Amino acid sequence: MKRLASLLIFLAIVLNLSAQNNTKEDSRINETVLYGQFTLDAFNMDLCSPWYTPEHDSYLADTTILKKLTEQNFENISISLILGSWCHDSHREVPRFIKILEEINYPFDRLQMYALDTDKTSPDFDAKANNVTNVPTAIISRNRVEIGRIIESPKLSLEKDLLKILSKN
Repeated sequence: MKRLASLLIFLAIVLNLSAQNNTKEDSRINETVLYGQFTLDAFNMDLCSPWYTPEHDSYLADTTILKKLTEQNFENISISLILGSWCHDSHREVPRFIKILEEINYPFDRLQMYALDTDKTSPDFDAKANNVTNVPTAIISRNRVEIGRIIESPKLSLEKDLLKILSKN
């Protein structure tokens, strides 16, 4: 019985992983775009790596703010990151945001990522219902209640904006 349960869990994981990192042909721009919920592995795809890798690797976050961020309690914090693989703002901000999360040891199992097409649709995320009109948008929640957003471009810097949101009671 344990072997059967283990097999079923393994199959569920494999099927879940295979269902992610999907692409589609976007007729508005006649290009292939990342589409739907995806994992960090998508950034290694030929579609994303040309813009993701250079921006991620070259970004130098403010170490003073990173230190303050590492002191935050992430226990009840979740983040939804919505982007467009076709969008230049996403090309700039998303690799930087991911690098910041890496540097502060954010628990990536609490990060959900969704890619929209140019019509701002996704099979896994309702942009209209979630009031997402611009990409990228990072929605930060505590105990499943939204406490703040970073929309398109940060106001101060990604790390400062994130710290301001996380510092809210």
